[in-house]
Amino acid sequence: MIPVKYNARNLVVRWKTTLMTASGFTLVVAALVVMLAFVEGVQQVCTTSGEPQNVIVLAKGNNDEVFSQLDTRSGREIERTKGIARLNDGQTLASREIFLVIHRHLESANVFKFLQVRGVTPLAFDVHTQIEVTEGRNFRPNQSEIIIGSGVQREHELKVGDTLPLGRKQWTVVGVFTAKGTAFESEVWCDQGELASQFRREGVFSSMVVRTDSPADAADLVERLKDSRSIVCNPMTETEYYSKQAAQTEMITAAAWIIAWFMGVGAIFGVMNTMFAAIGQRRKDIAVLRILGFKPYEILISFLLEAILISIVGGALGIMIGMAVNGFSRSTAVGAREVEFAFKVTQSTITFAAAFSISMGILGGLLPALSVVRVQPLEALK
Repeated sequence: MIPVKYNARNLVVRWKTTLMTASGFTLVVAALVVMLAFVEGVQQVCTTSGEPQNVIVLAKGNNDEVFSQLDTRSGREIERTKGIARLNDGQTLASREIFLVIHRHLESANVFKFLQVRGVTPLAFDVHTQIEVTEGRNFRPNQSEIIIGSGVQREHELKVGDTLPLGRKQWTVVGVFTAKGTAFESEVWCDQGELASQFRREGVFSSMVVRTDSPADAADLVERLKDSRSIVCNPMTETEYYSKQAAQTEMITAAAWIIAWFMGVGAIFGVMNTMFAAIGQRRKDIAVLRILGFKPYEILISFLLEAILISIVGGALGIMIGMAVNGFSRSTAVGAREVEFAFKVTQSTITFAAAFSISMGILGGLLPALSVVRVQPLEALK
């Protein structure tokens, strides 16, 4: 076989052409890694948001609490359903919640952003155990006070002590909370009754989140509510609910691959053009290799390997550039809401990107390498 250092030397000698061709792979792979890191980050936020022992109940025909509306009668019926956990004083762990999405004008950037507002009662903090106030304090009912998620603090440039207009009054930020990196960190929490009065939602709420003793009990409760004749609703476990929200990123994933393949075609033609040019310049080298006894398939493999080396160099640079976004926080719209997420470059993303780059190198180098077989040694030496 022809030594690999022969191909490496040729790439170094033609370093300008090699660099230009490799840059095509770099751009394609970097774009692919960034897009997949975006999708992975959004999916991780959504899939980790729910607690397996919680059940979210929405109005019949609704899969998103933004559009759901339940009345107090339905709320009482749900609370009486068997299987809901209770506090030591016997109170059922059932949280009635109002969820609104409003637009807020961010003056510093002169843009409008989504702001998710959740009206809750004190019981919500026993149902949603992920919530932890890390700065300031919790809000007090009927005092026009709010607490904000850490994502809202970053995206909307708010801090404890600031005021925020909601409805017809100004609300004071009294605390900042975290929720273990879940979608709740992109929300504002306040008193449910006070929020309802500002948006004329008295007597109705968006969803009810109830807590059970175990994930198995949660699944049983979902079936019990679905089979109920007195309660017309759409129940699902909280993990299932947020997984459905994450499913909306599947279209983004498909788009990422389509864009990558279109860009990849350009990279394939680039390496193909480079290798045809290299073969044209090195016809005498090929003839000498044939005279020295190297078989046509060995020369073919050698030139194919040269194309693969270009793809490896370009792909490695692309992966390194793409990995630079790992952990970078941004917000994005998921359905009718906006969530804070961090780009996440996983091992599987790196593996896919590397395989994609090498595949482009093989496809781009195969046709030129096949043309090596047709080179006639004596004619090439003339």
